[in-house]
Amino acid sequence: MNHSSSDMMKGAAILTLAAIFTKILSALYRVPFQNIVGDTGFYIFQQVYPFYGILLALCTYAFPVMISKMIAERRERSSPGEVQRVIHISFLYLTLVGLVFFTLLRAGAGLIAGWMGDPLLSGLIAFMSYPFLLMPLLSVSKGWFQANYYMVPPAFSQTAEQLVRVLFILGLSIILMAMEASLYTIGKAAVLGSLAGAATGVFVLLFFLRKQGVSWSSFKWIGFQKSDRSIIRQLTVTGTAIGMGSMMLVLYQLMDALNVYSLLVQSGIGEQAAKGLKGIYDRGQPMLQMGVVVATSLSLAIVPIIASAYESKRTEEVKEQARLSVKVGLLFGAAAAAGLINIIQPLNTMLFQDAEGSRVLALYMVSVLLASVILTISAILQGMGDVHVAAWSIVLSLVIKYGLNQLLIPSFGTLGASAATVLSLVFVMTVVIRQIRRRVGPLLYPVFYKRLIAGLAGMSAGIQLILLLPLDWTGSRSMASLACLITVSAGVWLFFKIVWRKGLFTAAEVRQIPLGSKLERVFGPLP
Repeated sequence: MNHSSSDMMKGAAILTLAAIFTKILSALYRVPFQNIVGDTGFYIFQQVYPFYGILLALCTYAFPVMISKMIAERRERSSPGEVQRVIHISFLYLTLVGLVFFTLLRAGAGLIAGWMGDPLLSGLIAFMSYPFLLMPLLSVSKGWFQANYYMVPPAFSQTAEQLVRVLFILGLSIILMAMEASLYTIGKAAVLGSLAGAATGVFVLLFFLRKQGVSWSSFKWIGFQKSDRSIIRQLTVTGTAIGMGSMMLVLYQLMDALNVYSLLVQSGIGEQAAKGLKGIYDRGQPMLQMGVVVATSLSLAIVPIIASAYESKRTEEVKEQARLSVKVGLLFGAAAAAGLINIIQPLNTMLFQDAEGSRVLALYMVSVLLASVILTISAILQGMGDVHVAAWSIVLSLVIKYGLNQLLIPSFGTLGASAATVLSLVFVMTVVIRQIRRRVGPLLYPVFYKRLIAGLAGMSAGIQLILLLPLDWTGSRSMASLACLITVSAGVWLFFKIVWRKGLFTAAEVRQIPLGSKLERVFGPLP
């Protein structure tokens, strides 16, 4: 491994750790937030959060990755003038994109709130427009650092942004609830937290740029050239396609924000009751995020590994890494989905104070398995330079999701919304599996699925036997917490003991899995 490859791998590890931390934090803070503001307050926040989630994905994954790639390509050609041009054109173009988003949300807030069926959301949507003005600074700065294999600033920026955002949201919510402010005012305070977080991220990046001797004061207007179209096209088309995987779940949230509440009201449910039902349905978001964290982390880690092997034309290594990644993503996704479904009632009570909507959330947890497979395969395809098939399938699935919401929610309520999410993700998973099979051939064999099902069945049986004990597991949060602690511990041990003893992984694969040697010490030598 040459010096630049070593730097790339170290940098990828730093960014992966930062991404894991921020994703876990982003999921966990919603639990105390819901406990503070209740289901209706949670509904209000979740209606506007997807807009921030889109900004975060674009400024963390989509645009910085594409900018760093374009800078690296031009640097290899020894064209410092072209490198500067990429930075300037990207900044100007993303300034325009940020202004477009700002204008759409600011001027169209009333229209969007009306579309959602809740005019009181217009103030929050308008306020959410301001972070988009920071898009060029966030994206170009991160792209420049990543192109120079200096990953500490973007990682530190990402972490600081989330920490400040979470502290602002929770702190202001506690203060305003004590002051008996309206839930919509608290929602505005939560949006302020998002703006404070984004501003913190920019401040951190500017601080590191200053330390590197880079100053934005040298930035000046340059005229557009015909060749600049390629920069804009790559940012718009390829950059967005790269970020589509990280935006997938938040885009599904946006589809739900646009029509779940309004469809519930149209079906005859009162406005206040519909807000509560949507808030209960939104409890699934932190559970889903935590469930797919392994697959998300894996996807972030494998892209540079597979990309390096693919560019070096090490075909067999690409296939081997792809198969192992799919195996790990499917294994953890299936285990997390089955585990969450089995303990959904005590988990719901432990996290959100009651077991309301557990049936809806149980169906929604199937998404953990589907999203894990999709994110893993999308990362493999991205490493092989194939980003458009997965992106377009996600775009089409959003249309399917929106249409299925319209069809299912009037008859089945939020259970229909859960079903719409699952069916839409099945479509995406089918497309990406077909594409990866075309690129690398067969992935897993029938014996793998038989052994996986055996592990899931054993885990589920063990959990249900514990829950059948004559104890009121959901009678209080303390009992629900005890139930979760016991069932999770027993379920994880049973699942891994079964799949390990059945030889789901080979010795060579275990050596490549993080903590593989420790697993062998816990569960014994492979058969």
